[in-house]
Amino acid sequence: MTRQQDSDAPGVPVEVTPELITPGVTVGDSRYRLLERVGGDDRVGATFWRARDSILDRDVSLSTLTGPDGPRSVQAALAAGRLEHAGIARILDVLGESRQAGPGLTGLIVTEWIAGADLATLATDAARAGRTLPAATVARALSPVASAVDTAHRAGLALGVDHPQKIRIGNDGLARIAFPVASATGFQPDDVRGLGAAIYLLLTGRWPLPDPPAGLMPAPASAGGVALPAQSLRPAASPTLATLAQRCLAGASANGVHSGAAVYQLLEQVTNAEADTMLLTPVPAGGPDRGWSGAPPMDGDPDRARRRKLAIGMAVLGVAVLVVFGWTASQVASFFSGSSSGGPTVVVSRPGGPGSGQPGTGPGGQPGQGQPAAGPIQAAGIEVFDVTGDPDNPNRVSRAIDGNPRSSWKTYDYNQPFPKLKPGIGVLVSFAEPVALASVLVDSPSAGSTIEVRTAPAGDAGLAGTTVLGGATLAEGRTEIRLSQATPGQRILIWITVLANRGGKNATELTELTFLRAN
Repeated sequence: MTRQQDSDAPGVPVEVTPELITPGVTVGDSRYRLLERVGGDDRVGATFWRARDSILDRDVSLSTLTGPDGPRSVQAALAAGRLEHAGIARILDVLGESRQAGPGLTGLIVTEWIAGADLATLATDAARAGRTLPAATVARALSPVASAVDTAHRAGLALGVDHPQKIRIGNDGLARIAFPVASATGFQPDDVRGLGAAIYLLLTGRWPLPDPPAGLMPAPASAGGVALPAQSLRPAASPTLATLAQRCLAGASANGVHSGAAVYQLLEQVTNAEADTMLLTPVPAGGPDRGWSGAPPMDGDPDRARRRKLAIGMAVLGVAVLVVFGWTASQVASFFSGSSSGGPTVVVSRPGGPGSGQPGTGPGGQPGQGQPAAGPIQAAGIEVFDVTGDPDNPNRVSRAIDGNPRSSWKTYDYNQPFPKLKPGIGVLVSFAEPVALASVLVDSPSAGSTIEVRTAPAGDAGLAGTTVLGGATLAEGRTEIRLSQATPGQRILIWITVLANRGGKNATELTELTFLRAN
């Protein structure tokens, strides 16, 4: 039941209604005492609190739910708790009406307390002080949340990150979803829009989505109701992140970003592009650098050295935009026009392959028709695809698309060749938007491996639900696999059916995968 301690009779609880819930009230069968309200989302009937766990004697984050969406939010929180992701505060307890959340309450969600401040507070402090957040600071802070969104979407979940008070930035400068309360009408695209809104907020101090929480200024909008570009409010804001925010907010439109994976990839690129990264962390109120730690803060009138450093940083970050949205760093291309000025790709392949002027083999060993290649596109995400439930080196698979020729992903070493233990092993590659591919370039030292490029499996269809688009036996070095179809899609499967044999061990190593658009 929901109770409050009577000041005249300590220890004697008295029942209260949800309208009277204030600091000092206990909820969750008297286990959790409310200490401080830190926010709320009226859309889902949720209030966010710092509370005290009387059993474990520690602070926790607590969401009280009073609306009809409470049961759904409780179920969504239970599902999110199984993700165990660093970008989501650890869920400690979830209570529904049947588990004595309290009279009138439809649920309680209890998570670990993130010491720090919510996104809205830190962004507002920076804006009021006239500070411009460095691109790497924003990117580093939000990367864990973008990664969590990607992970949740792959599991078929929506996290409800479209509210700035649900996200808190800890003393380590990293953001986490502290109050994982999803709305009844929330969908995965809303999470991507929420990521864009979070970036926009940290760049400008304004909230670009409807219904900002109390005390947070809405972003000025165009006649069509679309938030003005971040750089129109803050000219010194990172053009890379300003563009990313705008494309996330665009949603399902042609220029929109549709996946958490694409956002995470760009944020990681931006973080790595700048060595000096300030931490966005709370410090005592009234301090001269509230909300900042690390390197000296930037202000509205930087000196010449600061301007030079900013200009260099923006140039590097511009390259990162090209990488994530479809162009490699070696090209000189217009990000907005999508044109390429890169030279021809040099291909080293097996005899009879593209290097000899003959087409690579397609489905069934027949020559692939081949599509003219327009240029490379960067993958947004990758994961190991294994039908047995035992994926090979899943923590290293991102090395196959990281652009580093000195890193690679390798299968396990098998004593017996496929299909003794497995019918094959693959990597499932995703893109930021649907793309028609002409061919795939495979850099590998594992000559003799046989690879098929397939459409991605849909739902629970598994491998049987895929179609072979092309295939080849790898030579040492680079092999081009030309595809027989150029149907736009957002995911493809690189499926290894024969492993290379070296020293009695069967294994295949992928140094780099490069994907070429079709004209």
